[in-house]
Amino acid sequence: MKLKNLAAASVVALTALSSQAASFNWGAHDAFEVGGNTVSGAVFDTFSFSLGTSSTLTSSVIANPGSFLGSAYTLYSSGADHMVGGGDDSFVGAWGFNTANTVALGSGSYYYSVLGGATGSSTYAISSVAAAVPEPETYALLGAGLGVIGFLASRRRRDS
Repeated sequence: MKLKNLAAASVVALTALSSQAASFNWGAHDAFEVGGNTVSGAVFDTFSFSLGTSSTLTSSVIANPGSFLGSAYTLYSSGADHMVGGGDDSFVGAWGFNTANTVALGSGSYYYSVLGGATGSSTYAISSVAAAVPEPETYALLGAGLGVIGFLASRRRRDS
């Protein structure tokens, strides 16, 4: 039990020496976004972006194993005020470093928050890939096209 307390105190002591907070604005999320930072001490970075249409986002934060303690990144919706850290922000999900995660989102303003404690001068990179979710009309058009092709194929078989 004392070892856990000692480890927790060590993390707090390391991160208390210095801390950094950086804010990056990607604007409208492109198909692929990437960012990162070189830090020492505590990390409180945000990466804000907007989605014009419903999209599926796949994201990850990559860092050298052991270079960050207690590290995670979260995704929030910025809410109606479109401000990072506003009172109406809503939590979407939280994940650890070095894993890939996928989430479906509607149009709106969002931001990633990267939190952790660097064990020295450490670098991390965040990547986010957006794929548009097809509209129902797309599926209807696909079905109609396949129906026409099927009708023409059956008509050719009958005529032969």
